[in-house]
Amino acid sequence: MRRIAIKHIILTFIWLVVAGVSLYGGLEYYSLSLHDRAYSDLHDTYKPSGLIGHGLGILGSLMMIVGVAMYTTRKRVRRFEQHGKLSTWLTAHIFLCTLGPYLVTLHTAFRFGGIISIAFWSMVAVVLSGVFGRYIYVRIPKAANGQFLSETALAARQNHLLRSILEYHPIDRLQVSTLLASVYGTDSDDREMSDWIQGPFGNGSRRKKLTREAATFGMTGTDATQFAQKMVDYQSLINQSSFSATFQRLFGYWHVFHLPLALIMMTIMVLHIGIAFTFGYFWIS
Repeated sequence: MRRIAIKHIILTFIWLVVAGVSLYGGLEYYSLSLHDRAYSDLHDTYKPSGLIGHGLGILGSLMMIVGVAMYTTRKRVRRFEQHGKLSTWLTAHIFLCTLGPYLVTLHTAFRFGGIISIAFWSMVAVVLSGVFGRYIYVRIPKAANGQFLSETALAARQNHLLRSILEYHPIDRLQVSTLLASVYGTDSDDREMSDWIQGPFGNGSRRKKLTREAATFGMTGTDATQFAQKMVDYQSLINQSSFSATFQRLFGYWHVFHLPLALIMMTIMVLHIGIAFTFGYFWIS
């Protein structure tokens, strides 16, 4: 879990650095009025057909194309199932397909009109819906191959973890329930909703509290730490069992909305590139 968090922090840092550097150079130009831009020394560099402006459009478009193509291939083509976890490919997809639209926005120099406005707002809708889809996706329990777990498989995991807690730690079933109620609350609906909203961000404080409470059962050191982690995982499985079916339905509805928007965006982007080539707008010529 810590390794995954570090990976996300690194990717976020890279995203922010690239975004910041890309914006910084043209900030003076973008802050000018449309009338004043034409008289700026930066116009030939940062306008949509300029050296940097055009380059940002090419780079951003390539990022989106690569991000969509590689994730779709990994997800749909069976022979690629052995090439890394689906969650890793999804992370790369999100990285490329959020940074790419940002660079494309800089390419437009914040001028939106005609067919470009349709492509731009489709792109914005795709990105925002993608963020929402990611939020749903991470809350659906999955197997190692990325497939969603059934209710039966979830129940089996839950029972296996409970047996591990009872077998390796000096605590009984009733004490497990009582301890979870003291940490997460007595109302099961509130407990599940709180975990759904806070996600992993609330687990740190709960884990610390469970580690302290473990001392009342004679557990210390590594034993207490492992016990606390198992209890957090056990409660998460209980919550996932309650919301899994709902999130899977939401994810299905989300696909109906997200995929057509992505198709519209990609189609208009290809048309835009084709028209640019037709009228002789090459990057370096």
